[in-house]
Amino acid sequence: MYYAQLLTVIERVLYMLLIFCGVDSKMLRNFTVLMRCKMDETTHTLTDVSDSPPPREGFMVLRELHEDLLTAQFKDADLSKQIAQGLTLPRVTLGVETLSSLATDEDAPSAFLPCDAHLPLWKKAWYLYKENGTCGLLNELTKRNTEAPSVMSTVACGCLAAIRWSSSLRGSFYPHMVLPNEKIVSQFSQTCSWEESAIRALAWHPHTNKCAVAWNDDVVRIFTANSDLVPTLKHRVQRCVACITWKPLSASDLAVACLACILIWHIDPSSLSIRPSASCAQILSQSGHGPITSLAWDPRGRILVSASPCDTAMRVWDVARETCVALRRNGGGGVSLLRWSADNTKLFAATPSKMFRVWETKTWSCEKWLDLLGHCQAACWSPDSNMLLFCTENKPIIYALGFKDIGVSRGAKTAVQCADMSKVMLQCRTEETSVGGLIQDMAWDPTGERLAVLFKPHDKDTDNLIVLFSTRLEPVLELIPSGFVRGEPGQIPELIAFKPNFRQGALLTVVWPFSMMLKCISRI
Repeated sequence: MYYAQLLTVIERVLYMLLIFCGVDSKMLRNFTVLMRCKMDETTHTLTDVSDSPPPREGFMVLRELHEDLLTAQFKDADLSKQIAQGLTLPRVTLGVETLSSLATDEDAPSAFLPCDAHLPLWKKAWYLYKENGTCGLLNELTKRNTEAPSVMSTVACGCLAAIRWSSSLRGSFYPHMVLPNEKIVSQFSQTCSWEESAIRALAWHPHTNKCAVAWNDDVVRIFTANSDLVPTLKHRVQRCVACITWKPLSASDLAVACLACILIWHIDPSSLSIRPSASCAQILSQSGHGPITSLAWDPRGRILVSASPCDTAMRVWDVARETCVALRRNGGGGVSLLRWSADNTKLFAATPSKMFRVWETKTWSCEKWLDLLGHCQAACWSPDSNMLLFCTENKPIIYALGFKDIGVSRGAKTAVQCADMSKVMLQCRTEETSVGGLIQDMAWDPTGERLAVLFKPHDKDTDNLIVLFSTRLEPVLELIPSGFVRGEPGQIPELIAFKPNFRQGALLTVVWPFSMMLKCISRI
């Protein structure tokens, strides 16, 4: 800790001297970043948190006050008083309907459509293609009880064999291609244990005090402060929801990433209806673009970008016209994660392979970074859009990548290790706590002063804690471990997000699996 403080003092003295000598600001930033890389080769680790040990078992974190985390025993904790600070927050509750699954032994068409025994063969084929795609149609034509001519069944069998052979060949290069859709979504989701989690996605509205929550029954509910009305969004194509995001500068538009399409819900905030009809949803779909695992609105809300690990092209949508443009680059096996910078000039795009790209959004040119240690699991931009933090699936390291020129996608050629999240044993009074490991997700608050790190679920010997960092962007990036967040006994955090537009500081939302409640930590 003292070494880090001394290093900061030295950097600031040199920074002031170089400013006094008239050095250009861009050159100055490059110099200080390089100096930091050379002098601070030993990156921060979890053992640096000497002043803020993890909470003891049975204790949970209430809030942060003057850079100290306040804890209390779970049975005595009153989160509503500690968190609110005069602000009324939406209360997310779990009803009986949410616990019941919508899955049945028969599909929706067989339950609601009339019998198609007397339909012509070409109409049956068209319905099969619309519902199940090309492979579903070919698979049906190869069945013995089909009405198709034997020649057609033979051709369908040959085509299906060719498709399976090509899929297996592609799967040898990109193993995720041969997985079921649910496994693909779970592998690239930012939610821990996506398949088992009751809450699969969460999105705070950027301007108003409400949040949207996607549940494991493919239903999205909207919770608003000071309101008992909870609009419930259901649609026949709303399956395998992996991501939800509100449209910026809009009060009513919500994008939902589904198995084979994107749903744009238009919800009237003044409506008293708790069950908006399907006519309120706009369907955006493109052949071969699915399952969709990530969505990103540009900060102005003009265009929407979608990504699928099974499609090498990102789709840039004009939602009003329901048209899209494909941004395709060879290599990578698909696009799994999107992150738009706050200044609207750069778009981060991760792939299922060991590479990622950063797009410049004015000319839509891109640069790529190769030879990662696994695919990029999580990433986040700094509020000033000059720094990108990311981590990979099988290395407990947080890397930083600097972008010195506004509007240009070209960043530093080599990423810098800025934090080591390897598993360590920390002493907490008479208890030893194991914390750290592979990273599931990261969230950087809009003020640029707090970074939260969520870990992948570990074995029983590891405490599942969230790590908090104090961050500084000037004169150079600093990540200083400041404490840990523990929830209710026996619970594993599954999803994290900072609430935008929180004037009292930073408000961290944590989703826990058993209570199905949102626990927030505030800083003033």
